[in-house]
Amino acid sequence: MGFKATKKRITIIGVVAILAVVVLVGSIALPPYFDSNNSSDSTRTIVDMYGRTLTVPTTITRVLCTSPIDMQIVYMIAPDKLVGLPFAFNGNPAYVPTKYADITIIGGWFGQQTGNIETFLSQNPDIILDGTDESVEALEARQKQFGNIPVIGVNAGDFLTQYTDEITFIGELLGVQGQAQKLNKYYQNAMDYVTSKVSNIQPADKVTIYYAEGSAGLNTDPQGSMHTMLLSFCGGINVADVTLLSGYGMASTSMESIYQWDPQMIIIGRGSQAELYNTIINSPTWNQLDAVKKGSVVIRPDNPFSWFDGPPGPGQILGMYWMVHTLYPNLTTDLDLNAQVKTFYSQFYHYNLTDKEIQTLLSGGNL
Repeated sequence: MGFKATKKRITIIGVVAILAVVVLVGSIALPPYFDSNNSSDSTRTIVDMYGRTLTVPTTITRVLCTSPIDMQIVYMIAPDKLVGLPFAFNGNPAYVPTKYADITIIGGWFGQQTGNIETFLSQNPDIILDGTDESVEALEARQKQFGNIPVIGVNAGDFLTQYTDEITFIGELLGVQGQAQKLNKYYQNAMDYVTSKVSNIQPADKVTIYYAEGSAGLNTDPQGSMHTMLLSFCGGINVADVTLLSGYGMASTSMESIYQWDPQMIIIGRGSQAELYNTIINSPTWNQLDAVKKGSVVIRPDNPFSWFDGPPGPGQILGMYWMVHTLYPNLTTDLDLNAQVKTFYSQFYHYNLTDKEIQTLLSGGNL
């Protein structure tokens, strides 16, 4: 599952450079989106993240989102307000509480999907969070389609380190500032930890990776793609020398090219996942690679949301710990990955994992 990559972005602290910037969550000063002096018992006036002035209910209880990133943030900080999902929770079964497992799937505008206005309206939302449009004009066009239901433009940024503003914005909008602050603190700690471990790794010592996507593993995304930023941030070298595609990505490649790149590790992402893993480890063609011979083939965790790409969203906050530990276990001996996973799921996915479920996640099973 992909996500549109061509938005104009609000920068957190100047221009974010992967591996070079640490976002100072506590010092972020957002524009004056919310004016407590301009409200009544039933409504208030806000400015969305694209500068549009909107009137919204003072108390918001029914939220829809047009894209996965926005939905994941709402699920993490205010799950009881979601009345529809752009896509089904991943996993069989999904690691979510029973009361959320049957939330209606309504689609959205992202990747290769086009949403349905009537389906959205049928859920009677108080607001719609729109993270898929890149301009005021596009947001205004969407607003006309939804009539009196406020369509609020939100902006997560295309960079792995740029979710802070949207988390803060949505937390304020929905009245869950404390949970938003908790998520941002966890996010900051994860970025700090990764940076402390990988910033001094010499280029010659970095792990080289092929990111295998698609049903045959012959799709991938190169360095600089929003789909592979977690690899770079965690100190890996993406070997794929392919065309950078916007939006959904997944450029085509060949086994001959993969032989030439000769990665030290293969990470399996969007596509058939478990089936592709079996194909790679059992195929005489793939078995010519040292990564396969040495057992360095990894399936990304993907329940209830992906920890790495598909879409490249806030699930990667936890994915930072997983990725850096996967690439550099000798540098992360102080990391209790199981404890981090259990904490994140409890606090932000609202689900208490068993030890067996943690091991299933980390082994790539239960997809």
